[in-house]
Amino acid sequence: LVVLLIANLTPVVVIDLRGAHTAASLPQAIHLTWLADERIVAVLAAITAIVAPALLIGLRLMVLAPLAAGHKGPYFALCMRALHEASRWSMVEVLTLAAAVSIVRMAALAHAVPGPGMAAFAALALLLAALESGGMKHLWQEVR
Repeated sequence: LVVLLIANLTPVVVIDLRGAHTAASLPQAIHLTWLADERIVAVLAAITAIVAPALLIGLRLMVLAPLAAGHKGPYFALCMRALHEASRWSMVEVLTLAAAVSIVRMAALAHAVPGPGMAAFAALALLLAALESGGMKHLWQEVR
């Protein structure tokens, strides 16, 4: 959750072009995309890079926090089903790769440096992949 907050609140890229300096976080970039009338792209970026990862993390906390306390949460089955569906929409690794390629391509036009948000998105992609590899199916048998 902390890494997701860092990723969304800090600049993903810092660009310097002929003395003009700009830094943009992902929510700012999504907002600018919306204002540029690319609303479908903005909505998809928001869902796959902000909403779905936040939902995954929140649902995991709702499932695992009560289990760590020694009991099953009241919405365990609903959260497990939602986790299964939400995992299909989280595409942080795709966003990280696309941002890295964009920064490299931008470097030919301006001075572009990855910001702390880029490192946080890379860390988030690794953390979410590690969480997914552990799986959650074994919890169904343990909770019964």
